[in-house]
Amino acid sequence: MQATDMNFPYPVLGMRDSILGKSPVVRSIAHIPPKKRISEPYRWDFEVEIDNKDIISLVETGKAEYMCEVLCSATLLRDIFLSKSPKFTVEIGRKKVNKRIEFKLFIVAVEHLPEYKNANAHPDYHEVESFDIPKGAPLAILGSYHWDADLCYEDLTSLRSILRIVENETNPNEEFVNLDTDGDYIKLELPRLQYKAFTEVSANPEITKVLHSTIVLFALQGALAMYSPHKTHRWERAIEAMVSRDERFRDLELGQPADAAAIAVRLLGNPFKALGDVLPTLGAARGVTGDDSSEDGEDE
Repeated sequence: MQATDMNFPYPVLGMRDSILGKSPVVRSIAHIPPKKRISEPYRWDFEVEIDNKDIISLVETGKAEYMCEVLCSATLLRDIFLSKSPKFTVEIGRKKVNKRIEFKLFIVAVEHLPEYKNANAHPDYHEVESFDIPKGAPLAILGSYHWDADLCYEDLTSLRSILRIVENETNPNEEFVNLDTDGDYIKLELPRLQYKAFTEVSANPEITKVLHSTIVLFALQGALAMYSPHKTHRWERAIEAMVSRDERFRDLELGQPADAAAIAVRLLGNPFKALGDVLPTLGAARGVTGDDSSEDGEDE
């Protein structure tokens, strides 16, 4: 064990390898009521699994408890939930939080432990017979978890939850398309005439496939190139949720410019295949055939 790994003067489970053995496991289930039932709180069920006998014994004898610290920087909420059981529930009123909610889970001493020992402590600690642990000190760091209160996770199967195609009202006669990623949504701002043409055909499902392989793909690629690991915008946190929950993105990494194009294509479900499927239909509608032998179609 390297000395730089030690953040505590005593062994703490989950802090690098200061206590050897199986790492703690935390399972969580979120229960989010529908938007209309605003009086119902958010609820999260947690289940903690550890196999360290010394810490389990302290919990069972009432000398240690599970603790969940909840923080929300958007509303400055900070709350503490304690449990004597490895299975516990955290409830928070919907109006108390917004945007990202952070959960940090620990096992803490609920009383002074003057002669704390742990049989699985790293050998570097063996020179000390026992440790004086103050009340409230962490015995195990179980990890962290987050939830975005401003995201409706059921809507994340659709890019409409993060992307808007709008008219460029500031410069309606602008020649080029403008991409705005400095807000909650990715906004593709079209010049007035282009936006009018877009709205006239966007309800056609076949045209939509063409749009996905062109302007929507362009918007996603541009936004992903601007993606920040700090995730200050709602669309960044939404894309993070989409990517983290889908096996298709396992070999790709957000924030890596080399992966931006592939992530955009997979978010759209392979738009080029959809475009290839619809092109013959569009060509037939215009009277275009693959064996056009007219003079205009021949090479000089």
